[in-house]
Order: sequence, then structure tokens, then C-alpha cells
Amino acid sequence: MRTLRISIATLLLASSASAQRATRPATTDPWEVTELTNRPSLTLELPALTTVRAAGAARAAARPVLLVRCQDGELDVFVTTGSVLESDDNVTTPVRIQWGSEPPAESRWSRSTDSTSAFAPDPRALLRQLASHPDLRLEIRPSGKSAQLIRFNARGLGRHMAQVDAACPPGGNGDGRDADRVYAEAAVDEPATIVSAPPLDYPPALRHAGLQGRVTVQAVIDTLGRAEPASLKVIARPSNAFDQSARAYVLQAVFRPARVKGRAVRVLIRVPVDYRIE
Repeated sequence: MRTLRISIATLLLASSASAQRATRPATTDPWEVTELTNRPSLTLELPALTTVRAAGAARAAARPVLLVRCQDGELDVFVTTGSVLESDDNVTTPVRIQWGSEPPAESRWSRSTDSTSAFAPDPRALLRQLASHPDLRLEIRPSGKSAQLIRFNARGLGRHMAQVDAACPPGGNGDGRDADRVYAEAAVDEPATIVSAPPLDYPPALRHAGLQGRVTVQAVIDTLGRAEPASLKVIARPSNAFDQSARAYVLQAVFRPARVKGRAVRVLIRVPVDYRIE
């Protein structure tokens, strides 16, 4: 995780008006696209649906903005809030993230040097989630204030992903092989743990037959705390008839991501799913 972030005003300043081009591809597209031609870069901006109380009692509420920025081949996804964000280590700020109606998951995002913006720890994974789950809620903590909820409607992001990938190809700077590395459970400093999970769907026929036991599902948990669908594999079960239910349970669960030296990483774990008739 990088500890140095420059201020948002500096990040978005173009050296001349002729060097930048802003477009909205469609009237229903909420994203504003800016390209800087004098220094190749791409920025997508999405205003929040809600406002947050700005720092200072006399200051009006501010509307946060979600930004996707590719500059010098490096991808960043961050939220600028207009308020100084809380931090207990002067580097990161607590963020709770929720996709649609799913349970929220806790994470830590790095702060900008002006402390008003929060950077996602794994921008590529966040964009993948955002493209398929556009209803996003972020809970932030302004310094000295209660938590505040920010809502985004990110529909239309899919139209711009080819442009983002062209400017910041997957596997480029800041998004290289280490970001794709999958750690073993024993190799991480902090293991992935379940924060919330859906009700377990006990197959009625198996319950009626009195069949119970433990199903073990192997999965890769990504840096946002979700199981990667392609990685799911049932490696032990009392009956194959439990497989679909157990896989759905793990896929819908929210995990606290595994960490190495404070950085969220992908990790391969085994999740026990117990079926018990009470």
C-alpha cells in the first residue's frame, strides 16, 4: 500500500484547457470522461447520489465523487469526500462497503495527503464488482463525526471499461503479478474470516431424510472479501446433494479480506459449512 498520496486538486489539474477533453457519451450515462492529451491519462468521474456534512459548522454539505483514474499506466479508484477522514495510523481510513442489499464489509482505504479522499486497496477488483453490482454504498468516517453513508449509481461503467483497460492494461504498473497472486492460508498475517453470511439453505429432501454433516468448500477470497465464483470447489461432503447449497452459501458470504503487511490480498481458504438438524 502506498503511503504517499497527492491532493485531489493536484491530481485533476490540467496544464492547459486545450490539453483536456471531457465527454458524456450518452444522456443517461452518469459518468464524465476526461482525457488529457498532453500527458496521457484518463479519468472517469461519478457524483454521489447523496451529500455528506463538510468539515466546519458553517460549511455546506458536500457531494462526494467517485473517480477512476489511469495515469502513467497506474490505475486508482478513489472517493473524494470534502471532509477530513478519520485515521488511527495517519495512512488509512476505515470504510464499510456494501453492494446492493448485501451485508456491508469492513475494509481500510488509504488516505490522500490532504486527508479528504480514500483510495481503494485493489482498484481492479473494485471495478469488476462495480461493473456487475452498480448500486454501491460506502460508509465513511469524517474526523470527529459519526459515520456517513454515500450512495453511488454506477450504471454505464461497462461502456468505459475497454477505454480503462486500454489506458491501464491489466498487469501494468500497480496492477502486476503480485496483485494476481493467491496466497496460501498459512502464508498471510491476518486470515480471511466471515463477517456476515446468508441463511443456510438446507435441501428439504436431505433434511427430511435426516442426512446431515459438514461440507468443505475451497475458494479464493478476493481483496474485497468475496469468494471468486470460478474458484469454488467442494472438496468434502456427506452427499453430493449438498453441493449447490454449500456453494451458494460461500458465494453470498462476506469475508474480512486476508492481509499481508497490512495489505489486502487474495487467499485460498477452506470454508466449513455445517448442516445440522435441530
